[in-house]
Amino acid sequence: MKLEITQSAKEKLNEIPYGKIMQLSLDRGSCDIVNNLYEIKVVENREPNSRENIIQSDDLTFVVDDDFEDLYEHELTIDFKNNFFVFKNKNQTFNNRIGLRYV
Repeated sequence: MKLEITQSAKEKLNEIPYGKIMQLSLDRGSCDIVNNLYEIKVVENREPNSRENIIQSDDLTFVVDDDFEDLYEHELTIDFKNNFFVFKNKNQTFNNRIGLRYV
């Protein structure tokens, strides 16, 4: 997957303490295929389970659902604007109000 993280998003994500990773889990109950991820969860570093994959971009590690890449057409840019993360690719903005939650 081509995962690009803008400088503003990197600055915010680099505030996450050492030993933590980011988990991107889709909301399976959502009827809206575009806006089915509402938060980036910050969790303890762990191995992915059988339905998850690891994606790395620069020095940032994400645990994602196994169908995450297909949903975003194997291309995702994570930006940070107006105190929220924005998920987009070259074709569309998926969600522009994604929060950060420590679990």
